[in-house]
Amino acid sequence: MKTANLLRRAAVLIGTGLLVLSTAVVAGAEDWDISSGDFLSPDEYKKLSEEEAQAYCESLSQEIDIQNDNTAAANAKLSDIDAEIDALKRQLADARAANDPLSAEIAELERKLKELGTLPRSYTVKPGDYLIKISGMPRIYSDEARWKRIFRANRDKIDDPNLIYPDQIFLIPRDVPSTHTVVEGESLAIISGYWEVYGDRSQWQRLYEGNDDKISDPNIITPGMTLRIPR
Repeated sequence: MKTANLLRRAAVLIGTGLLVLSTAVVAGAEDWDISSGDFLSPDEYKKLSEEEAQAYCESLSQEIDIQNDNTAAANAKLSDIDAEIDALKRQLADARAANDPLSAEIAELERKLKELGTLPRSYTVKPGDYLIKISGMPRIYSDEARWKRIFRANRDKIDDPNLIYPDQIFLIPRDVPSTHTVVEGESLAIISGYWEVYGDRSQWQRLYEGNDDKISDPNIITPGMTLRIPR
């Protein structure tokens, strides 16, 4: 019965092509090296005596057990590797969490940049509009106090900020300006105080130092002069 079972196992291996066929002539059990893949072909196997066939099948059975053990060991090693990968993933998640404040700040800046890209760069005046109302609109500045920037950016169209007319098209600045053209009545402190410049009149010296090739006296600037705004 044992021999029959071994023969059936060997037949299955032979039939499924799992056995690498050897071209060696069967001389005896001592010529088999199953561990290196030196298997018998069906014709060679038929030439074995019953004793040799049983020995050969036992060798095959032992090799199957060895390969099963090797497979189990490999699977165990894969489990260890998977566990190591999971540990590395957790470390990466922890590292990202440690940098969350910076990541959140970057994400917020990216969101704002994307939002700015969709905002209008101009506005057509409608009946009933005035600069404070326009400035407070959600798609403009959402801040009524910033109406003066619209005025400053459209001096060529607006003589009196209290008088604007339907169908006028106003530029709506979105960028941080790098220059400023002086108009009548301005000083370095006034310009420095504009929210799009520094928002702080005490920063006037930055304007002076950034334009010392044009300004000899910080108390004297002339209309039409274009000043650099150092950042």
